[in-house]
Amino acid sequence: MRKYFFALLMGLWSQATPSDAQIKPSDVEVWGLPSGLTREDFVAALNQKKATVCMAAIRPMGYKDAQVIWLSDDQYLVTLRSDTGTPYRTAAPPDPRVVSQLNAILSMKQFQSLEFQMARRSLFAARAQDTAAVAVVRRKYPHHQAARYAEALRLLQAPRPLTVAQAVAVLRSAAPDSVREKALVQAGSQARTAADMYQLLPFLRDPNLGVGTLQLVQGFLRYHPVKPADWPRILPQCVQALNTPDPVVAARVATFLYEQKVPRQYAPELMGQGSNTIREILRGEHPSLEVFKQPMYPLLSYLAGSSITTFQDGIAYLSSFRGR
Repeated sequence: MRKYFFALLMGLWSQATPSDAQIKPSDVEVWGLPSGLTREDFVAALNQKKATVCMAAIRPMGYKDAQVIWLSDDQYLVTLRSDTGTPYRTAAPPDPRVVSQLNAILSMKQFQSLEFQMARRSLFAARAQDTAAVAVVRRKYPHHQAARYAEALRLLQAPRPLTVAQAVAVLRSAAPDSVREKALVQAGSQARTAADMYQLLPFLRDPNLGVGTLQLVQGFLRYHPVKPADWPRILPQCVQALNTPDPVVAARVATFLYEQKVPRQYAPELMGQGSNTIREILRGEHPSLEVFKQPMYPLLSYLAGSSITTFQDGIAYLSSFRGR
């Protein structure tokens, strides 16, 4: 398959002329290229198609899970690698009764309000009566309407018959993402134990809901830290989440692992099996990628037991786990 894509790209490139070029290779950083292909090959194929750097142009080239992240000006990060972790969704339709209840509870208009997003961020702090943490959230949104915020918080905390398991079943289904986002909010608002929250870990890798899932998990576990006995259970999901091709999610997962002080005995799994995206981030060339590199250094330093503050030191540390 890789040879086929290489031949296709090279064929397209050979037909291109200098006047055809719209994109410069220096404007695109590409992660996950198959062996034998270069960034120049990839950009030449786009230019031959007279295409822009967008998923609509890239996915038909054979990269079904390609993502495009805008970096600055006309510069982009393109991730081509697919998530090879355990599938977290099925092709089964959701329970229509549960979907009906979710739609009755929450509307997309509510989701999009500033006050609702504030309530999502401060839910667990409010539940724990952590007034300082709630105040921090509120200060970040100085122009919110207090009454709407209070109503959104009340809505999230209202008792409902839908369970975490029912919401997770919708998340696993082929429901539209708009419905799945409601299910995610419902699962988070109903979670009362760490075991409830652990059910959401597979969805850290979701390209649409991963960041929202991690916000819920981080917010809840800040007040219910992972117990030592729980790490063997959740570590495989953490490894898979670190390997998600999305650098935004991977960086946040690294922060979560550092905050929870994952036991150092699991470094071989995390930094060996789970280091694909970390390596891509550390080797990233564009200056904007520093925002993803910085969250990695505290975790790497903590696991290594020594200061790691440069990508060279980070790569050297990761290399120590090769072959384990």
